[in-house]
Amino acid sequence: MHRFLAAVLSFAAALAGGWVLGFGSPATAQLPPDDPRRGLVYDGLRRASLDGLCRGAFEALLDERHPSMKQVLCTHGPDPAPEGVDVLADRGPDPVAGVPAPSAATPAEGGAVPCYGTGTDGYRVQLIYARSTTASDRFATYEASFRSWAARLNQVVKDSAAKTGGTRNVRFVTDAACNPVIARVALSSTAMSSFSGMVNALHSQGYTRSDRKYLVWADANRYCGISELYVDDSQDPTPGRNYNNGNPFIQGSIGRVDNGCWGLTNMVEAHELVHMLGGVQASAPHATPGFHCLDEYDRLCYDDDSTTKPLTYVCPPAHEALFDCNSDDYFSTAPPRGSYLATHWNTASSAFLSAQAPLGTPTTTTTVPPPTTTTTTTQPPAGAVPSAPRSLSARQPAVGAGIVLSWQAPTTGPVTGYRVYRGTSPYSQTLLATTGNVLGYHDATAGPAIFYYRVAAYNAAGEGPPSALAGMIGKTAAPSGVVRDGGSPYGIPSRQPQSAWGVRWA
Repeated sequence: MHRFLAAVLSFAAALAGGWVLGFGSPATAQLPPDDPRRGLVYDGLRRASLDGLCRGAFEALLDERHPSMKQVLCTHGPDPAPEGVDVLADRGPDPVAGVPAPSAATPAEGGAVPCYGTGTDGYRVQLIYARSTTASDRFATYEASFRSWAARLNQVVKDSAAKTGGTRNVRFVTDAACNPVIARVALSSTAMSSFSGMVNALHSQGYTRSDRKYLVWADANRYCGISELYVDDSQDPTPGRNYNNGNPFIQGSIGRVDNGCWGLTNMVEAHELVHMLGGVQASAPHATPGFHCLDEYDRLCYDDDSTTKPLTYVCPPAHEALFDCNSDDYFSTAPPRGSYLATHWNTASSAFLSAQAPLGTPTTTTTVPPPTTTTTTTQPPAGAVPSAPRSLSARQPAVGAGIVLSWQAPTTGPVTGYRVYRGTSPYSQTLLATTGNVLGYHDATAGPAIFYYRVAAYNAAGEGPPSALAGMIGKTAAPSGVVRDGGSPYGIPSRQPQSAWGVRWA
């Protein structure tokens, strides 16, 4: 469910007090012609307006069950199959020989995927095998290949990080033996026929977690690869801040690779994963408006027809298997001070990757989860600050002026009180008020403009991390209590669609 995305919503809903948000008219540009053999299919997509929410990209329509809004998500659009690859041709599994079988003794290298924590904690990439209900289930045929391709995908990330002297591994969802967990889903043939249809169907089956990136091997021959991507080049690597980095407003970020492009030498899986992690932002030095790059050779670089600028050939052809030629557009473990990646979003900072060496295979004594019936709770260490307040929301008051905030207490404490931060930009808020241990605040000074809020809890040890962002248009009341709206709607400024602002509407 993408119900709380203003950055990917296209709707006109009357808010309390008569304020209305408007996002402009759809673009009139025609979609490119379909080219099924290359995986270029535009069913369920539309061109975004030049000043719209998905600027330089496409909108995929979502038919969510919500009575008051029509929802869309942003995508770079379908990626063409590499030269010589026919998407309509069936891709068989890799030879069984040389593909490691699952084993509790398999190390974190050489065919298995890296092992971190419990295998399910924190931010993770969830692998999915999806097929049509009208097609046979071929999971058993491809299972060994899926595991091998997952390991190869991680190797691309690892080798790309090593270029700049760092360590990065994918935090996959894994089982107790460090094998990647590959969920199996069956969707209707209609759902499998378009990206938006598949996203809708996966959402209905519960694949909506903001701490997951869902990478789907689709047993179909419709696309090569396509995925979600959100326009947010803000640098903050704190998990949950950037809209490509586990932000709670982005529920169920999904990428899809179809059968004809599974496990290629230059992995389409790696291309789509980096898109889901937020690369390439259109503000990058060598970026295209379509979220790719122009300095070859590179896993994310090619002429995507979104610009007239020519490709340049800076890195050798062997670099085609790796990320970010010259490490200056979207992936670097050590960006120079003052460089673009030091001041903008860097996918190497993603919470879905780990900078730590993987663990050895966990033993059964360390991987058994605690009993679900336990009533004990883990106490925070002495002197620990509170965790972030939860579920911050903003609404207009029924009577009077301003904006009313409410939130839930942190999961860990103790809590002495809260500090409320406000700003007119989603990336900059200053201290507005300090409260006691209460779960709400009325900002009576908020006028008829968009205000952005975060709340942080504090105690004797200090202030904890801030909550997720919430925003609302302030309400102005006349002495009689009647709202003054001036007779005109308020819209998000043209720069905001490029910032992927998210609002949780009360």
